[in-house]
Amino acid sequence: MHRYNEKRDKEIAGFLASQFAYGKIDLFKKFLTAVFERMGSDLGMFIQEGNFSGFDGLYYRFQKSEDIIDLFNVLKMIIDEFSSIGKMIEYFYHGDTREALWKVREHFLGNSNKLTFFFPKPLKSNPLKRWNLYFRWMVRKDEVDAGLWDFIDKKNLIIPLDTHLFKIGRCPLKYDLFLCHRVGIGAECTGKKTVGCKKKCIIY
Repeated sequence: MHRYNEKRDKEIAGFLASQFAYGKIDLFKKFLTAVFERMGSDLGMFIQEGNFSGFDGLYYRFQKSEDIIDLFNVLKMIIDEFSSIGKMIEYFYHGDTREALWKVREHFLGNSNKLTFFFPKPLKSNPLKRWNLYFRWMVRKDEVDAGLWDFIDKKNLIIPLDTHLFKIGRCPLKYDLFLCHRVGIGAECTGKKTVGCKKKCIIY
């Protein structure tokens, strides 16, 4: 996301990075590198042009190349109609991010069963983990987050509980990104404080 200067390109890069942020970090970073290499330096223009044949044969875990191309076709519809992801979310957002996302799905995909991994159907038990990660990047402003959107109040952001935060949270602590990556993943936290933690855990 921080490789790009244009707001629209940052939104697109952040969206793609967040939506494929599952599985092992090294694997989805390798996949994202392949995606961005195919897109070139102007992400918005690449999507507007609508030639996604370069994604043929590219896949990541559950998503085959057909799914990736379908996702980019929806991104093209978003850009064509709203000019950016941010303006689309702002149009549908009325205080509840989940409701906004369900409206997005209804608007672009209707009753189709396509792309439910990226645009989930209404289900209150779905934590929308990757979308909420994206919202934090877009709303908060710090060394990690871009702070591009001002129409969502930071107090309305959600941090779903993942396995790493669950284990660490029993200590209890805060700061989700730092804990997840430096402690949860980087230090291989087991959720049990032992003498061995001293060697690996910066918080010990």
